[in-house]
Amino acid sequence: MICKIISVIFFFLTIIFPAHIHFSIDMSDSIYPNDSYDSVVVNGNWNDWQGWGVSLNDDDQNGIYEGTLNDISNGTYEYVIAVTGSADSWSGWGITLNAPMGSLCDLNPDDQFANYGFIIEDQDVIQEYCSETCNSVCEDNNEDDGDQTVLDGEYVLVWNDEFEDSFIDNSKWNFEIGTGNWGWGNGESQFYTDNSDNAYIENGKLVIKAVNENYSGSNYTSARMTTRNKGDFTYGKISARIKVPGAGGTWPAFWMMPTNSVYGGWPNSGEIDIMEHYGCNPDDVHSTVHNNTYNWNGGIPPTSYSTFTNATSDFHIYELEWDEDTMIFHVDDIYLGTYFRTNSGWQQWPYDQDFYIILNLAIGSHFMQCDTENNLFPQTLEVDYVRVYQKQGGCEYLGDINNDGLLNVSDVVQLVGFILNEDDNDYSSNCLDVNQDELINIVDIVMIVDLILYP
Repeated sequence: MICKIISVIFFFLTIIFPAHIHFSIDMSDSIYPNDSYDSVVVNGNWNDWQGWGVSLNDDDQNGIYEGTLNDISNGTYEYVIAVTGSADSWSGWGITLNAPMGSLCDLNPDDQFANYGFIIEDQDVIQEYCSETCNSVCEDNNEDDGDQTVLDGEYVLVWNDEFEDSFIDNSKWNFEIGTGNWGWGNGESQFYTDNSDNAYIENGKLVIKAVNENYSGSNYTSARMTTRNKGDFTYGKISARIKVPGAGGTWPAFWMMPTNSVYGGWPNSGEIDIMEHYGCNPDDVHSTVHNNTYNWNGGIPPTSYSTFTNATSDFHIYELEWDEDTMIFHVDDIYLGTYFRTNSGWQQWPYDQDFYIILNLAIGSHFMQCDTENNLFPQTLEVDYVRVYQKQGGCEYLGDINNDGLLNVSDVVQLVGFILNEDDNDYSSNCLDVNQDELINIVDIVMIVDLILYP
């Protein structure tokens, strides 16, 4: 009799006290919310996807938005994160931020919708995610970056600099010195140096500093660093986590140029701008592709993709995913645009050759539409890391790490860099493991050198 009474009481309690769902969504690695989309909401099937399902607030100003869905009955529920604001007239559906498609937090990974979700069975539930990921918090709120050697189960880290040493690694970076030809081709005002005042590592980040000073006939000094012949790549995911300066006249960039101008001088052999920012337009960032067909040198204006971020106050991840037919640009995993290969030949697609990475902070140019704000100098470009991933098994043959169809010293350099950073990892299914012993170590280096010397 007592058991029956307890069962009845429990039954009525589950009716009287339905479940509550608490959402804790970390937006610290996102470009949202911003001035155009200033509200964060969770929309789901509990109200037939009508919008403004649960409003989330960041009361602690820590980048984590929280809210609670009250009095929800047992069942299976799906939802997405969304941002809304003046750009969509506060519809509740401005920009949708889904779970990663087919991931562990995609409630139904076999369908076409990448929705978060949960199941209610007489209990409260906490939904805690870094927006658009399956992680509970974003990198900004998590001291441990986790294992970054394998990305998406498909890409392998082949080159990186985390800037954790006290000095800039000269085995990975070159310094370009001077003013170049006509201000590096753009009428820029700075003199690039290799001085420690202009480029240094501080608190685990590379800092490129532009200083307003007279130097060798120029009014500014800064730095321009490249990986040419130390990190050269054909295809892959190339990403960096960066915070840019905001003063008028500054022009920071994270970009790539061809190691060898196979199709001729600029723009014929191509240029890939993964991220550039003009101080005249704070927080607008751009990704741009230049070539013989699309350029500012008499051709059709280059293809460019832009977005608004708080780039001058926070770090963001700028990424290029590049293969034989496409170049896809992202900011914080948010899609910007795709440049496609057509049948137009090298004039439209010279991107089948090695390119190297450039980080620089320029000052002024004939593109700059505002005066340089000298009173705000010095200005800094900060880089948390640079990482290059390539597909496992994507090389033409073992040892061809950069997938250019050749075995040469650039493959050796990339393998050495990988071993120094990620020794004794098991990646036997890709071209790094030359001797196929399920280890990547000095033996693989010896074998690549032997293959180069005695093909």
